[in-house]
Amino acid sequence: MSISAINSISNTTTGSSTPANFMSKDAFLKILVSQLKNQNPLEPMKPDQFLTQLSQLTQVEQLQNITDALAGMKKASETGNMMQWISSIGKKMNVDTNTLSKGDQVYLKPGGDYDQVVLTLKSQTDGSVNGVTFKKGEPLVYTHDGADNVTMAATAVKNNQLVGCTTNAYRIVKSLDVSTGIPYLVASNGESFSIDKIKQIKE
Repeated sequence: MSISAINSISNTTTGSSTPANFMSKDAFLKILVSQLKNQNPLEPMKPDQFLTQLSQLTQVEQLQNITDALAGMKKASETGNMMQWISSIGKKMNVDTNTLSKGDQVYLKPGGDYDQVVLTLKSQTDGSVNGVTFKKGEPLVYTHDGADNVTMAATAVKNNQLVGCTTNAYRIVKSLDVSTGIPYLVASNGESFSIDKIKQIKE
C-alpha cells in the first residue's frame, strides 16, 4: 500500500490553543453581573441594552464552542497523522538522497536510449569503489546488500557516449523521531527526513 506524501504538515504546538485576548463566557458573565449590581438605581439599564449584552454573551459562548470543536478536530488530526507515520516503520520511503544502507533500493532512469547503465557505489567506511552494470532489457533496480553505507552515482551509455541517468532511492524506515515536535523518519544510517521531504512510502 502506498501513502502519498503530505505536503502540508500539521505542526505540534505547545500551550493553550486559546488566544491570549479571548474572553471566556464565564468571565463575560461575571462582568455583566457586576455591571447589573453596580448600575445607578436612578438610571437603570434599559431593556434593549440588557438584551444586547445577553446577545453578546450568546455570541461569546458560540465562539468558544467553535474554538473547542476546532481544537478537538486538530488533536484528532494530529493523532491520526502520527499513527500513519508510526505505521511506516519497516517500510521504504522515497527521498532525494545519494546514500544507500543495507536493504535500501534505487531505481535508475536513463535520460534517453542506452546500451547499459553503470551504478557506482563508494563505501563511506573505507572509500572503496564498486560498479554494478545493467544491460539494456534488464530491470533497472538495485537493492543494496552490503554492510557498509555507500554513496551512489549512475551513468548511462549509448554508443560509448554518456547519457544522463537519474536515481530514485527508497530507503528503509528504521524509526520515527518526534523530539522536535515534527515527525522525522529515520533511515538505517541515522539520516533523518522531515515528512515534507518524503515523496512516497511503500512496502
